[in-house]
Amino acid sequence: MATLLEISNLSSGSTELKKRFLGALIQKSWDVLNEDAGTSNHGNRLALAKKVLVDPPAYIEKYWLFYMSNDTVQANMDASPDNDLLYVVSDLLDEVANAEAA
Repeated sequence: MATLLEISNLSSGSTELKKRFLGALIQKSWDVLNEDAGTSNHGNRLALAKKVLVDPPAYIEKYWLFYMSNDTVQANMDASPDNDLLYVVSDLLDEVANAEAA
């Protein structure tokens, strides 16, 4: 787990890490557009994916701290592999989609 100072630094975000999260968010949103309509929570996920693809930077700013709460990202920060970032975005997508729908 990251130290409190590291968590604080993550809250403002490094430019590289934010750009990589932006890429992950775009990729996972695109994946949702192409997923089977029978996928669990598809309606909320699809609505969010469409919003994200219209204005991706807005959703990074809105949910940055939510994504940064992940222990794996905190442990690796800028050194987080792309697959970890994709997993975190995918894993949290349902929660974010449900929050947006509420």
